[in-house]
Amino acid sequence: MKTNKKAIGTQRRIMDKKLQNWLPLRIEKSPQIGWLKAVRGALGISSRQLAQIVGVDMSAVIRLEERESKGKVTLEMLNRAAKAMNCKLIYAIVPLDEHDSLESIVDIRSKKAAKDLLQKVEHSMRLEDQGSPDSKSELAKLAQSLKEKMDPRIWGVAKPKKKKE
Repeated sequence: MKTNKKAIGTQRRIMDKKLQNWLPLRIEKSPQIGWLKAVRGALGISSRQLAQIVGVDMSAVIRLEERESKGKVTLEMLNRAAKAMNCKLIYAIVPLDEHDSLESIVDIRSKKAAKDLLQKVEHSMRLEDQGSPDSKSELAKLAQSLKEKMDPRIWGVAKPKKKKE
């Protein structure tokens, strides 16, 4: 199935709007004991009580809390425990601190891919004793082209070869 490149840009803009409210939360660290145990403790619910509400044995709750603190918990079980405490599990995938949007991630990756491609071309041209293209304008044009086409090389993946029909 062919990817609609214009739809990707639209989807990115929509996701950037949705993620704006989450960006300030990137600096928040999870409690060292994990959210589940921290919230359970703050509500005054024992692990035995939570186990009864969820419908599992107490050792399952203890294992769940241990797995969460190690980052190995399933969302399904975390969601069940949250609901049992009258809470809601909320998660998001947000850009790392150095990026303010998904758009900036694609821009930076496009520029890096363009720079890598141009360095290869410039190297070949020097070997053949040819001139070097105007790097800044060529870099900007190539980066924009890679972005518009959502070229897989943006992500360090080789461009797939076209199938012969």
